[in-house]
Amino acid sequence: MYPYLRLARVLISSRMKPKLDFFSKESDVIPLMVWPQDIDPFLELNNGRYVTLLDLGRYGFGTRVDINTFLKKNQWSLTITGTYNEYRHRLRLFQKFELKTKIIGYDANWFYFFQKIERNEKTYMASVVKYAFTSKNGIVKPEEVLNAIGEPYDPNQLPNWVTEIGQHQVFKK
Repeated sequence: MYPYLRLARVLISSRMKPKLDFFSKESDVIPLMVWPQDIDPFLELNNGRYVTLLDLGRYGFGTRVDINTFLKKNQWSLTITGTYNEYRHRLRLFQKFELKTKIIGYDANWFYFFQKIERNEKTYMASVVKYAFTSKNGIVKPEEVLNAIGEPYDPNQLPNWVTEIGQHQVFKK
C-alpha cells in the first residue's frame, strides 16, 4: 500500500521548512525509518519500497520549491520518464535513515533528480530520476520550462556521469 500517512507528514513538514530555489545546490532532507510494512522476507527494506519512498523525497522537494503554483500557472504536470537505481547496502527493520533529493540539471529533453538514501553519512541507495513537464499537448521541452522559470537555458551543464548513464539505455529508439 502507498505510504499516505508518511506523505502527509512530509507535505506538512516541508511547508514549514525554508523555501528552496528550483536549481538549489542544497538537498531536501527527510528523516525516515524502516517500518514493518517496508520489509521483505529477509527483514530488510524491499527494493520496490525504496522506489516508493523516493516519491516522498520528490514531493517534499516540490513543496519546498512551490512547484504546484508553477504547474497550475502554466497548466502543466510532471511525469517520470526513467530511473537508474543502485542499491549498495541493506537497511534493516527499524533502522533510521535520511532521504536526500535535489535537481542536478537538465539536457535538451529531460530534467534529472538525484536522490540518495543515507545512514550515518553512508549511501545505501542512489537514484537518478529522469522526468519531464507535460501539457495537454505532450512533453514540454526544458527550454520552454526554463523560460517560464526565468532562468537562462544551457542544456550542456548536466554532469558527465549523468549523460554516461543515459548512453547505456537498454531500450533505444
